[in-house]
Amino acid sequence: MRSNKMTVLSYRILVLVLTALLAACSMAPRPLQFRAEIDSLAAVNNSQSNIRFVLLPGNAGANEQDLQFIEFKAYIEKVLANRGYSKAASMQDSNLVMFLSYGVGAPEVHQYSYEVPLWNDMGYYYPYRMSRFYNGYYPGFGVGGYAQRTESYTTFRRYLVLEACDKDAYLQQQQRKQLWKTSVQSNGASNDLRLVFPYMAAAMQAYIGSNTGHMITVDIDETDPLARSLLGPYQPSLPQAQ
Repeated sequence: MRSNKMTVLSYRILVLVLTALLAACSMAPRPLQFRAEIDSLAAVNNSQSNIRFVLLPGNAGANEQDLQFIEFKAYIEKVLANRGYSKAASMQDSNLVMFLSYGVGAPEVHQYSYEVPLWNDMGYYYPYRMSRFYNGYYPGFGVGGYAQRTESYTTFRRYLVLEACDKDAYLQQQQRKQLWKTSVQSNGASNDLRLVFPYMAAAMQAYIGSNTGHMITVDIDETDPLARSLLGPYQPSLPQAQ
């Protein structure tokens, strides 16, 4: 009996030590992380040199004076400059019209279930068992017993779409004749698009104007040099992945 008590005591001490270690690890700051899904399409004859662009809002009802569009436009212009595109002084001076759309989807609630062991005061997990020796139940030492728990969490779909369209078709017919289109989406716990947008913009840079053939996955965090260059002096940091 004494041996069992010592075993139980040793086990509980081990659990406390492991719990303390896990708590210490969870408190350590981790880099802000995002996973982006990128899908890029391009016309077969999409080949231009000396590309000069103007960037317009693609969201319905948005205008060029919208403060959020101005902020996001600055990120996209930096990414385009890194790809060799030049910002035109006016629509007439450009040879490409681009439209930027973005947003956050409705919250999506997810549920998952898991089992936890049932424990008694002696450190054993058990269901109750019927006794043959008296009229009642007693804990079945060493017999596996579990209780099911259900938890939930909420995610949001953050997205941006960048379309490059023929300028003449847009000016003459008000049509968006696409030359290429790059779409980015990211699912995570934060619905703060201002936080997520520069990381999605950085993730898409290598695929602008190309045809990926299918959706690809890009992982990016706040240590990424391109993301840091887009953010400039503002370098936000959160203790957990998004």
